[in-house]
Amino acid sequence: MSIDEIVRHTNSNLDSGLSSEEAQKRLSEFGANIIESGEKISVLKILFDNINNIIVYLLILASVVSFLMGDPIEGFAIIVAVVIAVLSGFISEYKAQKSVESLQNMIKTVSKVKRDSEIIEIESSKLVFGDLIFIETGDSITADARIIESKNFASIESALTGEAEAVEKEHDFLAEDDTTIGDRKNMVYTGTAATRGNAYAIITATGMDTEIGKISDMLNNNEKSSTPLEIQLDRLGKALIIFAAFVALVVSIVGILSGDEIYSVIKIGVILAIAAIPEALPAVSTITLAVGMKTMSTHNALVKSLSAVETLGSTTVICTDKTGTLTENQMTVKVVYTSDKKQYEIEGLGYVPKGDISEDGNVIEPKSESSLNSLIIAGVLCSNATIVNENNEYRVIGDPTEGGLIVLGKKASIEKSILEKNGYKRIGEIPFSSKEKFMATAYMHEDGTKTMYLKGAPDVLIDLANFDNDKIKELTGVNESFAEKGMRVLAIAEIKGYDGNGSEESMRIHMTKGIDLLGFTGIIDPPREDVKQAIKETQDAGIRVIMITGDHPKTARIIADKVGISNATKVITGKEMDNMSVDQLAKEIMTTSIFARVSPENKLQIVKALNIDNQVTAMTGDGVNDAPALNGADIGIAMGIRGTEVAKDASDMILTDDKFSTIVDAVKEGRVIFENIEKFVYFLFSCNVVEILAVLLTIIFRLPMPILALQILWLNLVVDILPAMSLAWEPGESDIMQRKPRDPKASIVNKKFLLKIAGNGILISLGSLAVFVYGISQGYSIEICRTMTFSTMAFGQLFHIFNVRHKNSFGIDKSLLRNPYLIGALVSSVLLQLIVVYVPFFNTVIGTMPLDSYKWFIIVLGSLIPTVLVQSYRLIPTKAKTQ
Repeated sequence: MSIDEIVRHTNSNLDSGLSSEEAQKRLSEFGANIIESGEKISVLKILFDNINNIIVYLLILASVVSFLMGDPIEGFAIIVAVVIAVLSGFISEYKAQKSVESLQNMIKTVSKVKRDSEIIEIESSKLVFGDLIFIETGDSITADARIIESKNFASIESALTGEAEAVEKEHDFLAEDDTTIGDRKNMVYTGTAATRGNAYAIITATGMDTEIGKISDMLNNNEKSSTPLEIQLDRLGKALIIFAAFVALVVSIVGILSGDEIYSVIKIGVILAIAAIPEALPAVSTITLAVGMKTMSTHNALVKSLSAVETLGSTTVICTDKTGTLTENQMTVKVVYTSDKKQYEIEGLGYVPKGDISEDGNVIEPKSESSLNSLIIAGVLCSNATIVNENNEYRVIGDPTEGGLIVLGKKASIEKSILEKNGYKRIGEIPFSSKEKFMATAYMHEDGTKTMYLKGAPDVLIDLANFDNDKIKELTGVNESFAEKGMRVLAIAEIKGYDGNGSEESMRIHMTKGIDLLGFTGIIDPPREDVKQAIKETQDAGIRVIMITGDHPKTARIIADKVGISNATKVITGKEMDNMSVDQLAKEIMTTSIFARVSPENKLQIVKALNIDNQVTAMTGDGVNDAPALNGADIGIAMGIRGTEVAKDASDMILTDDKFSTIVDAVKEGRVIFENIEKFVYFLFSCNVVEILAVLLTIIFRLPMPILALQILWLNLVVDILPAMSLAWEPGESDIMQRKPRDPKASIVNKKFLLKIAGNGILISLGSLAVFVYGISQGYSIEICRTMTFSTMAFGQLFHIFNVRHKNSFGIDKSLLRNPYLIGALVSSVLLQLIVVYVPFFNTVIGTMPLDSYKWFIIVLGSLIPTVLVQSYRLIPTKAKTQ
């Protein structure tokens, strides 16, 4: 369709766009602009996964043995245990998966749309048929639309066509009915991205009616891959199954050779096999990582995958942009230097359009200063940003540096909208390129004359101006004097007498003939208040901070020094990097933490250099060309406020506040998460050793069985599970950011970890057996002795949680109050243990007997002494332990 036909077809308006009322009406009629995902949480699949595991099969086998032995009560009780095991795993995993899904749904894309004659930003889901959208470099395209106006516009359509090359778009192109998608040069499509220029387009389809919506099944065929941690835990689980089978076989053989009843021995062997496997192991990774994702979201970090959460804890290098991450991203023009060698000071901070302009301390009228007036007009007309006032808060839509120029214009009563009403008409544009480091626009005036306006890096525009050496030296000195004060310097120029047609080719030809440099603007962007402390915390944690910026090397060095980045004396520029091999850069990067005048391509070079040294790298980015570096880094971090939609799509994590301190919080949480998983494994494995060793020792020493099969199940499925799962909510230990980063290749269970588990388990087991032997020696009934042993194991394991909470100290301190889930779990486990001892029903089913206070005194001693011994061992200096 032609532009006129598409306007009529959609009942849109090229001047004002849709009205808010009409847009709301269409949203109600056509629905939200959402591609339905096929990856919904399947309740039945989660339930089936919890039924289809070795624990359930072993419990069913134990139940069958009980029925065959003529013990239906125990058989039915084990079936109840099956139900408990399945339901507890199902509920925990379902809640965790729902939590992950809800957090992922928080990641929203936004679009620029013209409504009621104003360009505004809205959630892409609220776009409707007939909306007039504005697309520029870096934007993700979230609806199918017909282009009605374009300037040097191109988009990547590989999601639809598979072609990696950008497609040039033409608004006046007319397609035939059978033209393929890849050849429709007047259309843009959902799932593609703008790589150059800008365009206005009218939406022709949203949601499932888009081309990508029609083939959305193609997007849902990817199987979910396991995270490295889940793979490690899965291997551990399989190793434990082999160990459990071995234990069961040994116990059965020893018992049969000792003349014990075969059914009883087999049942104990099966129950011990169950005891050897931590029942919640399959779900612990998902649950703990999901809790971490939720915690990070409260700290303004939206993590898109579970694997990214665990990788954060291993980060060794953070490569961060300067602007907006280390700094406030409140670009304010403070100084203007004009071509007639005058310097002006600008009052005010941020985007508030108020403040005097003065020269040598005297307030002046900008329009009376010819050179200054020309510079401000050029800066305003060579910008696409707008300033909006929302609830008395001014913010920029578009590039923050351009926002600073727009505010400067407002302070001088020079506004683009007024200039355009007075006859200035834009006829051409060369969008800013991080490679070329300049932007240019072309305008026709009311009298028919034309002018080009340029802004960009001072060195680039000085080269274009064709000055003599003396003039170059003068301007370079001004540029460096501004940079030495920590300012970002922007050069502004014009070409009068431009006689081209506004095409990029004609504009570039005129640029080669020379430009009139109007002067420089010195822009400040002060460091964030919290960034210095955040960088100190990061470096104390053994993590390097590398600052990457497009600014002048001197500006970069000053900011780096202000925020406390180590190795801040040496600076490498993008031009120098271009002349280095990756191996050379890998060597230089070991002693360099500042990179200036950097392009997005240089960012990828930095990532590759760090990969050579096996660093775990987090890389920030906000532009469309940052996507390769974000993909190449171990953790790609996009800016939620100033980041392009393409950068957000390519990232693993999005900062909703663009702050460096948020990255540090996320790294800390990543460490906490992995440590909590370690604590979980430590606690449950120690508890399993207790039961296995107790049974093995009684068989070897020909003692009566100290604990029954159902009592072992009770410990594993009731008493231990709640405290173990509550470890997912443990707060980080106070010194967690004073430790070196974790090696991502290191196994959770190593020799030292196994010795700690075995040692703790042996102590609790011996304490329980000591109580059993004491009961036998006192002539107590076997039922009383078993109940005492059973309760000693239960309370010994609950006391053990305080050995687990902290690596080097006792776990009862004020930090306990920060984990109410653990307090609740401990109280619940204690109450349930008392219930199983004193309620007649459980006395019959599980084989317990009520106990008097003296016996409880013995139980407390037997369960508490192992914890005292563990803590006493921790007090021994490390040197003495090794000796």
